[in-house]
Amino acid sequence: MSTLTELAQQIAVLYPLQDKTAGKRYRIVSQLAGMTELEEISGLPRYVDTLQLDDKELWDGRVAI
Repeated sequence: MSTLTELAQQIAVLYPLQDKTAGKRYRIVSQLAGMTELEEISGLPRYVDTLQLDDKELWDGRVAI
């Protein structure tokens, strides 16, 4: 059985983007025409302007697909 710390580390790997304002973690699903589709841990989709993900004040853990 995993410890809580190990579980948090696994979530950070699977969902590397964190919205600093909302405190939610996301993974990148797709990018098309300047928009990025994100998926929250709960499975809810979110669409953001791809350039917004470069804003270090809003996002932590930017990764490319």
